[in-house]
Amino acid sequence: MKPNPAEYNPIVEKLLQKTRDGRVHWQVSTSSFGEVLYDTSEAFTCKVGSEDDGSVDFIIRANRSNSVRSLTMKDSGGNEILAIGSNDLPTSAEEEEVSVMLDELYELARRQALKVEEKIELASALLDRV
Repeated sequence: MKPNPAEYNPIVEKLLQKTRDGRVHWQVSTSSFGEVLYDTSEAFTCKVGSEDDGSVDFIIRANRSNSVRSLTMKDSGGNEILAIGSNDLPTSAEEEEVSVMLDELYELARRQALKVEEKIELASALLDRV
């Protein structure tokens, strides 16, 4: 059975808002061996919580062959709790809302993890010296 996108709206919306506020810290996804997973521009992860109080990991990915974004939440044991994806051709207002939020979340996570603003400023400063 396909999950109802509206079921996950509150958690996606809260994660998006905390990311906008800079309270969630995204990084490039790596394996347990420290290897980068996927291409560095495709998957990003963040941990929320602590080992003492419980924690969850969020992973947001972009599919290279299309513009679909997917968000996965795992518990501290690595169990997948939720998985939701964007839809290029949403069939309901709920699907469209989730798709828009996932697109924005992916872009914010990518920019934060790759330190896009810092690198643009560096490139500008370097160009000033040329």
